[in-house]
Amino acid sequence: MPFYLSRHTVLVDSRGRRVPTYLSRPTIGDKRPVVIVVHELWGLNDSIRATADRYANLGYVAVAPDLFAEAKPKERKEAMKLAGSVSPELSFQILRSVYDYIAIREFASSKVGLHGYGFGASCALNFACDMKKIAAASIFYASALPNKEKLENLTAPLLLVYGDKDETIKVEQVRSLETTLSQLDKKVQVEIYPGARNSFSNETGQNYNESAAKDAWEKTISFFGTYMPLPKA
Repeated sequence: MPFYLSRHTVLVDSRGRRVPTYLSRPTIGDKRPVVIVVHELWGLNDSIRATADRYANLGYVAVAPDLFAEAKPKERKEAMKLAGSVSPELSFQILRSVYDYIAIREFASSKVGLHGYGFGASCALNFACDMKKIAAASIFYASALPNKEKLENLTAPLLLVYGDKDETIKVEQVRSLETTLSQLDKKVQVEIYPGARNSFSNETGQNYNESAAKDAWEKTISFFGTYMPLPKA
């Protein structure tokens, strides 16, 4: 059943940068696993906040940092420019600061996972490779993929989610990534949805695919339930 939620924006310090971060969590007193939700090209918008709330309604603590410093792109060209301004080093720095902020909260357990979308999925995957404390990472349609050397550092189990009509990455690239991870003895689950395009789970976007989005969400919740189980009622 849904919980009563505490929902507000906090400012997380990241080496002098103040990062607006949406925090949504159940108001009950026990410690709960955390999901860091990393936005796609369109920034920290209502869709990403709604995703954080979905996690909180299930019993997770959810945080969603704004990697674009409150900039709100209105068209794809502007969004791509903003994404290009966020280097892997900067995204790592911000996500590490958010991790450090949330990990010491009295309502957070030691289990912290990632759920990234598109641009944010690439940032989340990069972060998971360099941050050994991540418990699990759900990666939706990342196209900027780490090299084999970086993947060797990965300790978190991965759920990789794609559509076979994604215009930003070919299925062959996804299968190659899966093969590399398997050869490195990493825990990986790959889901590829027929007919689905990039950003297929965004209800507000033109590529929304209801059946694929529903199934991918259910698989994500099952995935986190395995590696970041909620406290028993």
